Amino acid sequence: MILKETHKKHGDLTKVNSGKFGISECAVYGTTCKAVAEFVSVLRCLFPQTDIAFVDADHNSDAVEFSGTHFQDKHDSVQLNLPPYVNDFQRRFALKDAHFIVANGNHFQAKKQIVICNIEKENSLRKRMGELTDVVAIISTEHDSNIPAYIQEIIPGAENIASLNISDSDALKQFFESEFLQPAPLKALIMAGGRSIRMGKDKTRLTYHAEEQFLHLKHLLDGLGIPTIHSCRQDQMEYFTSHGCEVIVDRISDLGPLGGIVSAFMKEPETAWLVLACDIPLLDADVINELLQKRNHFSVATSFMSPHDRFPEPLIAIWEPKSYPIAMKFMSEGYSCPRKVLINSSSTLIVSKTPEKLANVNTLDDIDEVLRQIK
Repeated sequence: MILKETHKKHGDLTKVNSGKFGISECAVYGTTCKAVAEFVSVLRCLFPQTDIAFVDADHNSDAVEFSGTHFQDKHDSVQLNLPPYVNDFQRRFALKDAHFIVANGNHFQAKKQIVICNIEKENSLRKRMGELTDVVAIISTEHDSNIPAYIQEIIPGAENIASLNISDSDALKQFFESEFLQPAPLKALIMAGGRSIRMGKDKTRLTYHAEEQFLHLKHLLDGLGIPTIHSCRQDQMEYFTSHGCEVIVDRISDLGPLGGIVSAFMKEPETAWLVLACDIPLLDADVINELLQKRNHFSVATSFMSPHDRFPEPLIAIWEPKSYPIAMKFMSEGYSCPRKVLINSSSTLIVSKTPEKLANVNTLDDIDEVLRQIK
């Protein structure tokens, strides 16, 4: 029997492991709405440089209501109120810049749950037992940190869940850092898909360090323990794979480096990509380590500042997962320049200790100059 290939109506994309609000989210149960809001305030004090979004219901019946989107520019912030028909996709995009999202479990559900012990809310918690699918912490507000009997009845295996006291700031900070605020896993993306029009020959296959540049970068990153993938065009794929390279072929043709970066996120949307151009022959382990050490995983990206124009170097940068929807948004508005994405986003810019190593090579004269420096 000949099996027919299953018909696919849509192309393959890797779905992001998001909840209702974002990738990193939790709902707080077991106590009053006021206590949940106060707990969020505690977290914000523990992480003052972190954007912790709070999802809650409107408890103020006297507030002026708007039937559509309302954007309000305040003296120290911006407030965005969305219309009532907002779905999960729109809600997640509206919260995409938040580093961590806490929802009031009295009104909303989330992927993970935290329970704050409050005997007065026992009945309310029992009514929501079905929503407690992944409780990651039980927090007491009394000096006694033992888990109350009613909590053990409601949450099977409660004794194996992290038990914290709301007054122990150090333990709370350590728990939330490890559970919700860890950086995304990192891979390197070597940009090898350019057509090298100015050079007149393939820049990825030029030799500066005894082997073709695309292999030199791979071996450099292998030595640093960073998994490496080459971003390339379909017609380059066979050559790179024959040299033992893993590749991601451009899913968006003729869009330049931003198309390659987005193609990588299409395959692995929860990976942070250390993006490196193939035309920076003086790049070495010290430069890469400097970028890694100064990585701000709460930013859209961390990049070096160009020594020539003081703008971001988007192809010597770490692009965090939160940059994926932002890059797509820029493309939808007709922009394909990765530098423009970083200039107009919350990216972190660092000044290299050795800016001369960031020089790229675009012409034959540039090659001669670089070879003189290497020798």
